[in-house]
Amino acid sequence: MASIDDVTPDEWNAVVSRSTEKTDLGKMLVDKMQVGGSHYKSTKIQPWDVFIDWELDPWLCNVIKYVQRHNKKNGQQDLEKALHYLQFAIKNYDKIRSIYYKKG
Repeated sequence: MASIDDVTPDEWNAVVSRSTEKTDLGKMLVDKMQVGGSHYKSTKIQPWDVFIDWELDPWLCNVIKYVQRHNKKNGQQDLEKALHYLQFAIKNYDKIRSIYYKKG
């Protein structure tokens, strides 16, 4: 993944001229950038793609995020953050399930 700084003016203009919907423009640009740091740039799968595909609640999204980035950013601290979110999700399982997983 490239940063927003890697987008050339011609690429930017091409995206803007091809885009007829905000979501199309936003998706094209968002996938080319990272705000702050570079810990997601080398990943093949972005955490948010997993969140959407797996239809996760916010707590499990954070578990995935922190586990995925731990070796490129904050190491053990990120794993501790992931564990903290997982412990919260376990403690509040029934409530989270009733709000976010009504289908199943």
